Amino acid sequence: MCGRYVIEGTTELSERFQLRQIPADLFPEWTTYNAAPSQLLPVIVENAEGERTAVPMQWGLIPRWKRPDGKAPVAPINARAETLQEKPMFRGLVKAKRCIVPASGFYEWRKLDGRKQPYYLTSDDGELWGLAGLYDLTHDEENAAAGSFTIITTGANPLVAPLHERMPVILRREDEEEWVSRDVDDPLQVERLLQPYPADEMRLYPVSTAVNNTRNNGPELIAPDEG
Repeated sequence: MCGRYVIEGTTELSERFQLRQIPADLFPEWTTYNAAPSQLLPVIVENAEGERTAVPMQWGLIPRWKRPDGKAPVAPINARAETLQEKPMFRGLVKAKRCIVPASGFYEWRKLDGRKQPYYLTSDDGELWGLAGLYDLTHDEENAAAGSFTIITTGANPLVAPLHERMPVILRREDEEEWVSRDVDDPLQVERLLQPYPADEMRLYPVSTAVNNTRNNGPELIAPDEG
């Protein structure tokens, strides 16, 4: 699964993802070392003019339907690649509302000696990743988010598997254009892109347990834990 991630290198974000413009007023500070569910985070979509743009969305896909008891429905932060067509909540979004979630890396945990040890997984070349996501729009004028999103997961590769059986779908750079394109509306065409990322193009190392608290946010969170 993917429940926490990092966004660094914000000055390179526009060039990396070929963005027409970055709405700086919406994101006065792009970098976060502890992106967590329910937070307002940048995602990349293709607009009606065919240009990529970054917009603020809430992490955790908000269903359009409402529960009979009036309580807020579950807002999933992840969607399994293998069952997207089986879930009514995701089926239509695969066809028309796909997004890229920029990330420098993500965290995963492993139980060691009775405690949860966090690990940081990132690219071996320092490049920003584009995670595969689905989104839906928000029609509440009082909500600062343009919409909400979920990150798609797939089976873990050999590097991630000792930590967790799932991992986020990290798109190949050459596949990002096809994934986000509004001209592509065949779910089967894009679902073939949802494969585990090559283990030999990633690296991982243990980090401080300070990341366990979402209130902590700083570069020290991704520093190797020497203890």
